[in-house]
Amino acid sequence: MEIEPWSVVAEPEALALAGPGATLLTGDGAAYAVGTDTIVVIAPSADSDGEITLPGPFPELIERRLAGVLRPAVRAFARLPQGCLTLGVARSTELGYRRGALHDIRLTFESPIPPDLLGRVTPGLGWLEQVGFDPVNAMRRFIGDWYDDVPQIGVLSDFSGPPPLQEFYAAAAGRPEVHGVSSVVLPQPIGGRPDGLLTFGHAGDGMFTLVMEPDEKDPRIWYEGLSDRLLPERERLSGYLLQATLARAAMDGPLGGMAFVDRPQARRIIAPLRRVPLRPMRWPCLFSRCYAGPGTIVLIGEDDTDWFEMYVGVRHPGLLRRLRKLGLDWESFTDS
Repeated sequence: MEIEPWSVVAEPEALALAGPGATLLTGDGAAYAVGTDTIVVIAPSADSDGEITLPGPFPELIERRLAGVLRPAVRAFARLPQGCLTLGVARSTELGYRRGALHDIRLTFESPIPPDLLGRVTPGLGWLEQVGFDPVNAMRRFIGDWYDDVPQIGVLSDFSGPPPLQEFYAAAAGRPEVHGVSSVVLPQPIGGRPDGLLTFGHAGDGMFTLVMEPDEKDPRIWYEGLSDRLLPERERLSGYLLQATLARAAMDGPLGGMAFVDRPQARRIIAPLRRVPLRPMRWPCLFSRCYAGPGTIVLIGEDDTDWFEMYVGVRHPGLLRRLRKLGLDWESFTDS
């Protein structure tokens, strides 16, 4: 049975492509059917450039078949609310190991997802691969994926400020949600300070303002109001803008929540996620780190105590199912 690319089918119909007698398995948000010469994968997300990154852990049979010399064909689908989007047969399958264990599986396809379908698919983690060498482009890709369904209104074309800030403005143009609520990036930097620094943002509750060097391509930045003197952020502007964008996705979105968690709970929350490889921010806690999964951003804040602030934002309610099972004492929680 053949299914046209980009068509939407029911999950049983997709799994049936593995052939009669296939073994049905589940992983972290994914479903698998393992047949004689075909594996069907129904993934919770996909990237716009034609990739799927599946996070572990994985059923033993999946690892054994994909690590073998004669790998089966992998037919992939991306889960949508109304069914499964047909992506086709993977062009390549790459297994990623950490400390000897299978950590992720990356599937690559010939064609990117068509733009008219992209907004219906949970965004993947293609942007995360660029953080270490190009955080600005990683930020642009994340904004494009995460806010794809937010209409752009009154888009502008002229942006001021250093290059990373201009790139942020271009990616956020016409979407005020990207500028934030818990912390806000101003529409343009403001001068006039006695020390010559430029103000480019502030806390939503007025607790601090964000200032930066005026004449650098990737300036150093500081918080004013969190200490009795200017408090330097660990990353320069390029890294900060990405990390703050991720933090706002966790803190400000319509789906997700906030809870205080202990160390074992924090470990369970981030176990299937990948840490964003940037130095921790100094807000909302002294050590605030972001973790990412398909359609999921978690912010964990630590202030040298045994308790952590945890914020989570997701793209659709089903991604909160795992967290609901952990028995957390939520301060706030929205799943619809």
